[in-house]
Amino acid sequence: MTHVLAVCTGNICRSPATERLLAARLGARSGITIASAGTHALEGRPVDPPVAELLRAAGADPGSFGARQLTAAQIRTADLVLVMTRRHRSAVAALEPSAVRRTFLLLELAELARAVADAGWPAQHGEETAARLAALPGLVPVHRGRVGLPDRLEVEDPHRRSITVHARAVAGIAAAVDQLVLALRRPGGWAQVSPDRVIPPPRT
Repeated sequence: MTHVLAVCTGNICRSPATERLLAARLGARSGITIASAGTHALEGRPVDPPVAELLRAAGADPGSFGARQLTAAQIRTADLVLVMTRRHRSAVAALEPSAVRRTFLLLELAELARAVADAGWPAQHGEETAARLAALPGLVPVHRGRVGLPDRLEVEDPHRRSITVHARAVAGIAAAVDQLVLALRRPGGWAQVSPDRVIPPPRT
């Protein structure tokens, strides 16, 4: 089983959106578990209503969720940590320095995964999505020069802002999740995914 941890600030907008979209796209039998937490979590709170509505429209279930505070123990059990900003990455590293090499901006990892897929997945990682995802931290360093500037790869915080900002943030997360999942499932080559297109959840 491969464990993924998504991290934002309050754990009611960006990180639960990442968690639930990844879960919806990967399916229950992927061998991957996804959780989320916040650096300053609004503990126990559900997904922010505007985000919840956008997730339902994208085919993801926002229900049965309670925000939780990020801990070093959560980080240690994660094979991959996905953060929304560089500040979140610094917070993760401060709690668990050993996690720095497996902690990535979500948008950054989507582009790096695309580069890995373009180059061709090493045969030793097989075709299993979970194995490929766990292998990504060790495969992406040679491709770092192909991604954009760090500030372009951050997801803005929509909390207490307009529905336009909420929609833009969730659309960016959805596009990155779709790019990541397509890269994990393809032996090579790439089809560009636009931010307004989402991959339908797998049939179970």
